[in-house]
Amino acid sequence: MDKYIGKKLDGRFEIQKLIGSGGMANVYKAKDRLDENESIVAVKILKKEYAENEEFLRRFRNESLAIAQLFHPNIVKIIDVGFRNNSDTQYIAMEYIEGITLKNYMEKDKGMEWQTAVHFMLQILRAIGHAHSKGIFHRDIKPQNIMVLKDTNIKVMDFGIAKFAKDEGLTTTAQAIGSVHYISPEQARGGETDERSDIYSAGVVFYEMLTGIKPFDNENPISVALMHMQAKAKRPSDVNPKVPYRLEEIIMKAMEKDPDKRYASAEEMIADIEKFKLNPGRSARRSKEEKGNIMEKDKQTNDINSTRSFRSLDSDKTADSSVAADASYGYSDTPVIEEEYVEKRSLFVPMLSGIVIVVIIIATIFLAGLLLNYFGGESDYKEFTVNNFVGQEYENAKKLYSKYLVFEVKETKYSQMPANTILEQDLEPNSVVKPGHKIMVVLSKGPKMIDVPPLDNGFTESQAKAILEEKSFSSQTKLVYSDTVQEGYVIKTEPAANTACKEGSTVLVYISRGKMTTQVKLPDINGKKEAEAKKMLEDLDLVVKTATRNSEMPEGTVVGMDFSPNTVVETGSTITVFVSTGLPAVSTQELTINFPQDAFGVFAFKVYVDGTLNSEHRDVDAKYTTSKNIAISSSGGKKLITIVLVNQGNNKEHELGKYNFAFDETRTRQTVSEDITLAFKEVDGIKPNQQRESASPSPSPSPSPSPSPSPSPSPTPSQTPEDSEPESDEPAEGNDDGQNNEEAGDQ
Repeated sequence: MDKYIGKKLDGRFEIQKLIGSGGMANVYKAKDRLDENESIVAVKILKKEYAENEEFLRRFRNESLAIAQLFHPNIVKIIDVGFRNNSDTQYIAMEYIEGITLKNYMEKDKGMEWQTAVHFMLQILRAIGHAHSKGIFHRDIKPQNIMVLKDTNIKVMDFGIAKFAKDEGLTTTAQAIGSVHYISPEQARGGETDERSDIYSAGVVFYEMLTGIKPFDNENPISVALMHMQAKAKRPSDVNPKVPYRLEEIIMKAMEKDPDKRYASAEEMIADIEKFKLNPGRSARRSKEEKGNIMEKDKQTNDINSTRSFRSLDSDKTADSSVAADASYGYSDTPVIEEEYVEKRSLFVPMLSGIVIVVIIIATIFLAGLLLNYFGGESDYKEFTVNNFVGQEYENAKKLYSKYLVFEVKETKYSQMPANTILEQDLEPNSVVKPGHKIMVVLSKGPKMIDVPPLDNGFTESQAKAILEEKSFSSQTKLVYSDTVQEGYVIKTEPAANTACKEGSTVLVYISRGKMTTQVKLPDINGKKEAEAKKMLEDLDLVVKTATRNSEMPEGTVVGMDFSPNTVVETGSTITVFVSTGLPAVSTQELTINFPQDAFGVFAFKVYVDGTLNSEHRDVDAKYTTSKNIAISSSGGKKLITIVLVNQGNNKEHELGKYNFAFDETRTRQTVSEDITLAFKEVDGIKPNQQRESASPSPSPSPSPSPSPSPSPSPTPSQTPEDSEPESDEPAEGNDDGQNNEEAGDQ
């Protein structure tokens, strides 16, 4: 039996069962016993043989450091980490998610509709954009590292080879560089990477979602890497003609070989996709002639690249032709989870060597010298550019750079960083020194361990907080009912008194609320941060669930709950709190157009929002209906809506009305101008005999038979006598129609 099953890690995470196993770590389903609801979490435990390997341990810790800084709905959330020196249990606790990888999703839906691909890609870009804002680059964006939840939301995961912006730029064979089918050209050649490298990988994923194939594929991974560096991918529409041209342009820009020609940020790429979404109809395909020219250029480029790049590979019989297995990394109950930590290393060490050999053959002598020095060969360089070693493990840094620097430890001190992590260095990063120069560093001794003081012997909440602060602990309080402890006094702490904990760690203090009551009044939590609102409700013994809602309020701000403030509810009730995504809320309003009595023909209604065509409603036959309900969707507050009437029989069109609609919670509307009857007249949408009668100054009744001699309740030109200046009456009739229509629309 697995030794971890039934075990409680740090007195908190009770391991229930193994849900996945990879080359480097096992993933378990566990209960968080410190959580009031005992929520389910996923715990990744490093395998013993790798817990003793400094390289794997560094990467495992790097993943936790990366994710710990990220709080975003599209990124798997880290809950806690457990790193101890001389311990075979190193773990990361993360949120438990149920779904399938994007890779599995694409296997079921090859060449998906562009609407679905755009829905997924926007979430992926928001996730990596958030990481970039924290100075973290993922460097391994691929379908296997993207989870699709049941509600089609996306979660990006596996920051195991993430790079911090403050880290050194050196890329060595000991560092993973990502999966070969999705790596950027600069990763393939072992160069510097930044946020634009993630943009490239996202572009490759976008390409595969829309076409069902990878842009570059070959049995030999070195060949694939060289394709990324030199070959030009087929345009997506050449593989799937349904791909809109403007969307194709976005993908091709993201996949530019030169990082300077790509999108500079995820936000920039998001902006282009959002513009495309506003008017996808304008994404017309290129002309056959233009497309033919492009295809011919692409073919010539590929032919040249193929000849130049792969002839040398044909003779390279020693190249490793294996491809790392695809990872299925979801924390569902599916029994097998494949990770690529071990496979990446075994694959990319020979792969990088192969790439370097090919590059040396085609590069200049100067570049060859650089590459030899870069991968450990003999160097004639007299100077060395100092890296930023802060955050690196001391022995590993010393081993890698002993050829250039003499490391000496100036002092050690307690910190939250793992023991032997470099905290400070005396040489400035990017400074230039001669090989053999001394560098003084300050190392971490790991966190200082302090006993939790006993507080359950008559201390109040404020006293307990002061004592914990004096002992260098932070504190959180939880209000609970007690039949024995007076209201406002400490009941217990977690961890318990006299437990040794890290300096600066958080102690949960249980404060008595006195004897239990059965009903509570809900507070007003609108505008609060999610964590603050959740605590307010949980302190009232309520169960809190959260859901997201589009709103222009800042991301993470509470915009409502499923009960009104001051509502009295039973303790233990479940309250759903709605949290803003920071995205504008999309609202839909309806406008009803009532036709003139004598309208005839087939019509279309064009809807413009702030001057931009929003939608078009066609094939409305006045023979079968007397009105048209038009649904208008938009976001961002007040917008000017213009309705244009089009007679599909003669293509005549005329403005029918203008309206101010508020697409927010107020949902107000106002008619700016409206003349329905005039619009129908101008497009010849009134029966001809009725138009002739209305144009005649004679007040005599129309010669055409009428089913009833009584006048219609709604005046029309055929029923209202006109004087010698008929134009003067039309605005009045239009205003009447507009008032009736506005009332109907408000209903």
